[in-house]
Amino acid sequence: MAEVKRKKKVTVREVLNGRFFESEWFRNNRILMLMIFFLLFINISVKYKSEKVIREMTALEDSLIELRSRSISIAADVIKMSRQSVIIDRVKKSGINLETSKVPPRKIYVDKD
Repeated sequence: MAEVKRKKKVTVREVLNGRFFESEWFRNNRILMLMIFFLLFINISVKYKSEKVIREMTALEDSLIELRSRSISIAADVIKMSRQSVIIDRVKKSGINLETSKVPPRKIYVDKD
């Protein structure tokens, strides 16, 4: 008669005390278990790396929004300072004897000879 192998169930106690690692099944499949462990390790490390990149991207986006708002406010200040009325007031306050020209500017044409 052929011998029938009984499958032995793995209990939690065997796993916790380490006897599971001495079993015939584990010895036969140790390369598979090692590969599974390695793939799990890579998966976890990729997850942490991607979370770190996402946090950096969020911080950079926040700083970009802040820099854009500063740029807009500086551009608005420059436009205010370059108005003709503001320039005339600043010249008068500084005490420089400059007057606004009554004659409009003219183009000067030069021959390319």
